[in-house]
Amino acid sequence: MTENRRETEKIYETDGLTFVFDAEVLSCDARKDGLFDVVLDRTAFFPGGGGQDPDTGFIDGARVSGMRQNGGEIIHVADRAFGKGSKVTGKVDAEKRLWRMENHTGEHIFSGIVHRLFGFDNVGFHLGDEYVTIDTSGPLTLADVEKAEALTNEVIRRNEKIEILFPEKDELAKMTYRSKKELEGQVRIVRIGDTDMCACCAPHLPSTGMAGYFTVLAFMPYKGGTRLYALSGSGAVKETRSRLNALKTASETLSVKPCDVPAAIDRVLAENAAREQERVALLTDLLELKIAAATASTTATGNESGNGYRAVFCEQADMRTLNRVGEKHKEGALFFLAVAGPAGKRKYVMKSEKIDLKKAAPAINEILGGRGGGSAGEISGSASVESEEQLFEAAERIAERFRQ
Repeated sequence: MTENRRETEKIYETDGLTFVFDAEVLSCDARKDGLFDVVLDRTAFFPGGGGQDPDTGFIDGARVSGMRQNGGEIIHVADRAFGKGSKVTGKVDAEKRLWRMENHTGEHIFSGIVHRLFGFDNVGFHLGDEYVTIDTSGPLTLADVEKAEALTNEVIRRNEKIEILFPEKDELAKMTYRSKKELEGQVRIVRIGDTDMCACCAPHLPSTGMAGYFTVLAFMPYKGGTRLYALSGSGAVKETRSRLNALKTASETLSVKPCDVPAAIDRVLAENAAREQERVALLTDLLELKIAAATASTTATGNESGNGYRAVFCEQADMRTLNRVGEKHKEGALFFLAVAGPAGKRKYVMKSEKIDLKKAAPAINEILGGRGGGSAGEISGSASVESEEQLFEAAERIAERFRQ
């Protein structure tokens, strides 16, 4: 390892909008994975931290795929070597960095407002590739979230200056700022007017207006507090446009105004529920008729008193309805057996008060040409039964086996 290294100048700490920079290579060490640890005298690459991933990009065409910090050094993981003292140009992935700064800045504003309004701390933050998650230390209602969201966008519209401070220890002791943990050494403070003051190591925008727009996508109770999913800037605009397009499509499909879509959906759901009740009632009647017709047949019931069975074949039936009907028709019978579903995807359900179906499942599956299992009183699974006649033949074989 190279000795007497100098501390890396961290351009990103004071200027988050520098994406291209010149630097000198202080050291370059080969890694076991074929990549190289490169230390520069200055860098605009953020090594990650505080819930935000490291930057990616290039150094003189060499891809930077990872980063870490070791004391005062920023180590870039590159895919080729550089000579010590080489003059190089670094290029940060600007689009990714901007997306992250927009969202991190929006999160700071929102978290500061939540703290001021409700006294809750931000106890968890992660800036992912699709959205930001924010965990608060206390529960938020819909009204709370909407109020904090509206005030966040007011701060964005005012385009307030975002300051980066490096206070001395005595100055820091007099400051009131947000921090998830006790900090040692030089503390970097991000101040957004009177809205927020927070210890943070990540790059930020120079003014709130560049965050563009902040929106909470969803929120839910989480560990005694609230977890929120949010977006700012270009990500928030893209997501909002997508949701508006979905609302427009729903509006046109339902032939109602956009503001009436929720009520129209409730109406359609209620209508569908009523139709489903009608369908289940008709299907139940059909199954009862089929069972009654089968019961009148010697083939379907067997000959011995108390050892008869009940079987039904119905492609249109669903397993829930079959289960309900089966509970009634297993009483007083050797077993109840039903097969349903489209060709090639047949399912069976079998119920009995006289046979231990769990133990009998292997033999029953062999006869039905399928696979399945369950409890002593009920088993279900797949079946290779293609007609009512095949079902009755299989049921008769099962009955004969367990009558003995």
